[in-house]
Amino acid sequence: MEPARIILNADDFGLSAEIDAGILALLNAGRLSGVSIMAAAPLAAQDVPLLRPFRERADLGLHFCLTEIPTFTGGGLHRFDGKPHTFGEVQARAWRGDYDRDQLRTELQRQWCAARDLLGFVPAHIDSHQHVHQLPVIRDVVVEFVAALPESERPYVRTAVDSPATILRRGVNPARSLVFAWVGRGLQRRLQERRLATNDGFSGVYDFGTRVPYRDRFRGFLSGARTNTIILCHPGTIGTSGYADPLSATRRLELAYLSGNDFPDDLAKAGVKLGRFRA
Repeated sequence: MEPARIILNADDFGLSAEIDAGILALLNAGRLSGVSIMAAAPLAAQDVPLLRPFRERADLGLHFCLTEIPTFTGGGLHRFDGKPHTFGEVQARAWRGDYDRDQLRTELQRQWCAARDLLGFVPAHIDSHQHVHQLPVIRDVVVEFVAALPESERPYVRTAVDSPATILRRGVNPARSLVFAWVGRGLQRRLQERRLATNDGFSGVYDFGTRVPYRDRFRGFLSGARTNTIILCHPGTIGTSGYADPLSATRRLELAYLSGNDFPDDLAKAGVKLGRFRA
């Protein structure tokens, strides 16, 4: 049988030198098929152009950010001192419906255009930092934005949706994965109603702990993977840039596994191969 084609997508490109170096190393080795770009991040202008040679080998898309890094738009999308809101603040506000859609649309437009201009071509997909694009109001703005683009420029939109049975069978942080999937169903339904492209299956969620070997987690992520399933990863190198990354330990573990010999063996045993999204 032909192996299922999955998208292994690395998030957070542009956030730090260590993250960008890890992702570029994996791209050079053919170990990734997707990258999500923080267009407003500190190193975006410097490092995103380095992704251009990989256009035909990986889906290079926008990692829409409303948390952790300052947004382009002022006002209610970050604090008056310029500091970004936390995930908890964004989530509470979204569930209350307390967002100005025009502000969100402007911010999404600016981040999209920044990613497009730095890449030199239209981004292949849209997702978001900490999955905030699945939340109420924000998801509506994302869907409306994508639907308004010319058909030839429309990206696919990532959701964290998979079936409860598949999530439970994987056994990797099922509670967290089920919550992400439940929240994502509203976005998935809106995308399907508009006939907009989205992934078929999602995994890669865990607690970023180091007690369980990452290889064990990843083999769980592969369970139930099918064509156009997205597996999320967050690799990074050891470095001295000074960025205080709370995920630095797990990023190094992910990079070591994805760079090593066990990774392709595990893909083959699971009956999958890396590839780009196809609608």
